[in-house]
Amino acid sequence: MRRVDPPLVAVFLGTDHHRFGRLLAWAVQLQQEGRFRFHVQHGATPLPRSLTGDALMGPSAIAELLDRASAVVTHGGPGTIMDARSRGHTPIVVPRDPRLGEHVDDHQQRFARFLARSGMIVTAYDVDELAVRLELAVLVGHAPPQESRPSPTLARFEALVEDLVHR
Repeated sequence: MRRVDPPLVAVFLGTDHHRFGRLLAWAVQLQQEGRFRFHVQHGATPLPRSLTGDALMGPSAIAELLDRASAVVTHGGPGTIMDARSRGHTPIVVPRDPRLGEHVDDHQQRFARFLARSGMIVTAYDVDELAVRLELAVLVGHAPPQESRPSPTLARFEALVEDLVHR
């Protein structure tokens, strides 16, 4: 009988200098349970030996990983969220928490709540919630990337996000 690999999950921690070990610990736990396998863009956060990944990834490597992945988990940065959406995923967002030293303020948490209300993302705040969100994402799957221009609504949203980020 042929062994089937667990679904691949792309995880993006971003490039901020603050470490985000909490999310990696959850990935390690879920991978050890055999539920998923992970490829992590880990930035400044040390990568546990049991996970595969890269500190930084270029645009083509990110697109290729997003196309192969069954699900996407990301920090609360708008760029990564929009990259995942452009490749057909509804990203699972785990916003960095400044109380845990993961960022300088709570802007990722506020942004994630805003996007979750719109249905553009789903959020996870603990390992059990992440596991449920991942199972659902794998069941639903993702749409193939669209080669056409983004919708006017999405283009307007991206412009608003860019404006907010640069304020």
